[in-house]
Amino acid sequence: MKKILIILLFSHLFSTGQQTIILLHGFMGWGRDEMGKYYYWGGFTDLQKYLQDEGFNVYTVSVGPISSNWDRAIEAYYQIKGGQVNYGVNHSEKYNLIQKPRQKKYKGLFKQWDDNNPIHIIAHSQGGQTARMLEYILESKFDNEDSELLSNNLEGMIKSITTIASPHNGTILADEITENLPFLRNMTPFFGTLEESKINNLYNFDLEQWGLVKFEEESTKDYLNRLANSPIIDSKNFSAWDLSIKGAKEFNDIYSSNKNVYYFSYPTYATKELKNKNHIPDINMPLMAWIPSIIIGKSGKVTDDWHMNDGIVSTISMKYPINSKYESEPNKLFQKDNIEKGVWQVMNPINQDHHSVIGHKLMGLNDDNMKLFYKEICTRLYQLD
Repeated sequence: MKKILIILLFSHLFSTGQQTIILLHGFMGWGRDEMGKYYYWGGFTDLQKYLQDEGFNVYTVSVGPISSNWDRAIEAYYQIKGGQVNYGVNHSEKYNLIQKPRQKKYKGLFKQWDDNNPIHIIAHSQGGQTARMLEYILESKFDNEDSELLSNNLEGMIKSITTIASPHNGTILADEITENLPFLRNMTPFFGTLEESKINNLYNFDLEQWGLVKFEEESTKDYLNRLANSPIIDSKNFSAWDLSIKGAKEFNDIYSSNKNVYYFSYPTYATKELKNKNHIPDINMPLMAWIPSIIIGKSGKVTDDWHMNDGIVSTISMKYPINSKYESEPNKLFQKDNIEKGVWQVMNPINQDHHSVIGHKLMGLNDDNMKLFYKEICTRLYQLD
């Protein structure tokens, strides 16, 4: 009997150790080797390494920072599985893309990935939309395609999706910037605490599919100006559309939660309510995010319950997807003793701004609390059936 228990224990430990977690960044995000020792996940703390040292099998993908969720999801797939990126015959023809950019061929972070070895995804901001797009693509079978990914139903390859401050239903900030200002020339709020010199020297916009490669001596400002005069600016195959409220609803109309996948969402906020139902930044909101936060907090284009925000996204948009018919995906408040598949389990809102929740804060960041927060998430994922 003792031998059987020992065998079962080691079997459990082995299977748990084999679980793989993918960190998927949001809009204007970057890979581990793009910003020196300043990481998207953790800021000055290497969150991936910390989690690996804690015993979790964690990898970080680096997808197009301003690309559409379709393009980002395709890139994530090939970075994890390995192989030549293939955006699809139909998609590439529709948007006049280079279907298989030679620069985008990957060895694979987790080549064993299949329905017997599914992954957990932890996603921040737009990464949450991208994770759901990847799920949608995996579970769909598209006609007249030449890739294994798009021509087959690959359901079962995702075990869980955890989203943090994700605009599942879009953000009014994307609508406001797109309508009132040249979108690509006014991305300052999204950059967070990044230094312009680091962006110029290291940042990669990963737009090879559009033929829009940043020249070696070209500044980020000049590059963004060039992008603003390219076909990408008016395309629906672009982050500006996907992050808008209309764009998010369009995707939610074709998306359905999978009854075999676990879903968790972490809303964030850093505002306080006024008597007129508007919201203004609280003490947790960094100064550079005050203007976008105020724009969201008093917008007359949304209902009052959209005014609470984290500086970039309305808190209510982070909870679970809602389609254009105002039909919500299955959801409930998180209960640690009653975790269900196929249901968006919503955590209590976290009083942090959009960037500090992933470690980007110039002053006052509690590094230990941040590490504990992500350790608790990973521990919960490893305990799922």
